[in-house]
Amino acid sequence: MRPQSRTLIAVATLAGVILTAGCARQETDTGKTGTKPQAVTAAPDAKTVEHAAAFERRLREWGADSTIRADTLARKDAGSVLASLHGTPPADDPATGENLPARQADAGPHAANPACRAYRRLDQVGDTGERAWCADGLDAAAWLARIAWGYGSRWTDGPHAAADGTGVRVTGTVRFMYLAGNQNPNTLHVDDWWGITPTWIDYPVDDRLTVRDGRITGIRHRQADPWWIDPWLGVWDTGIGDRMNGRGRVGIPVRGEPDWGALTGDGLTVIPPETRFMADENVDMSLWGSIPVRVGDGQSCQNPGYC
Repeated sequence: MRPQSRTLIAVATLAGVILTAGCARQETDTGKTGTKPQAVTAAPDAKTVEHAAAFERRLREWGADSTIRADTLARKDAGSVLASLHGTPPADDPATGENLPARQADAGPHAANPACRAYRRLDQVGDTGERAWCADGLDAAAWLARIAWGYGSRWTDGPHAAADGTGVRVTGTVRFMYLAGNQNPNTLHVDDWWGITPTWIDYPVDDRLTVRDGRITGIRHRQADPWWIDPWLGVWDTGIGDRMNGRGRVGIPVRGEPDWGALTGDGLTVIPPETRFMADENVDMSLWGSIPVRVGDGQSCQNPGYC
C-alpha cells in the first residue's frame, strides 16, 4: 500500500473517533439539561429567623398600648385616662413586601365593615341598620372607631423565633385591651367618681412561618387567632364585644364624667353592661379601695366597710 493511502485511512479513522466521542458527549449534555434541579431544604439562617420575628411584631401590635397597668390609671381625671386607652386603626400593612397568599376579601381593616355584612346576610337590606352601616361605605376600621373607645394589642412575652425544620416557629403572648365605652347616661358613679371597665386578655401565640428568598410565604396558627390580635389577615366580625364581656375586666375609678364622643352601637355588637359592672363577679373592683360604692337598690355595698 502506498504511503498516501495509509495516511488517508489514518485520517478517516481519527475523524470517526472524534465524531463518536462528540456524539456521546452531546447525548450526555442533553440528558443533564432535561433533569430538574434538586430542591434545597436548608434550615433558615439567623437573618431569616430575625425577619420572621419582626414580621410577627408588625402583624400583631396596633392601637393603644395594652401593656398599660390599670393601677396607673386609677383616680386620675377621666380625660387623661381615656386618652391613654384610645384606640387607633392599624397603620402599616405588615404583608407589604412579603409573598403571602392573597388574603380573604373580608379580611383586614379596610374591608367592608362587619355590621354591614351582617345586616346583608340577615336580608335586611334597606332597613335602618343596613342604611346606617352600609350607605356611608365605612370600612372595618371606621366601624370599630364608631362602636368602641379603646383597643390595641402588644406582645408581652416574645416574639420568640427559632428555626423549625425549613420554617420558623414564633411563640409568645399577646395582650389585647378593649374598652367599649358607654352610651348610657346612667353609668354608675359616686359623687365625682365614675367607673370605666376595660378588658385585658392574654392570648398565647404559636405560629409556624414559611420563608423563601427572605420573604414570608405562609403562616400556620397552632393557637386561636382572633382578628383583634391579627387585624391585617383576620376577618373582622361583630363578635368582639361578646368575647370581651365578663373576661379580665377591671373597674377603674376616674374623676369626672367620661366623654365618649360620638360612640354609637351598631345593634349587633354587644356592649359590656357598664351600668351593672359593680355587681359583676367577673370584674376586679380592688382599685376602688375606700370609695363607697352602693349597687342595686342602694342597700347593697360593693366595698364592705366603706359604705
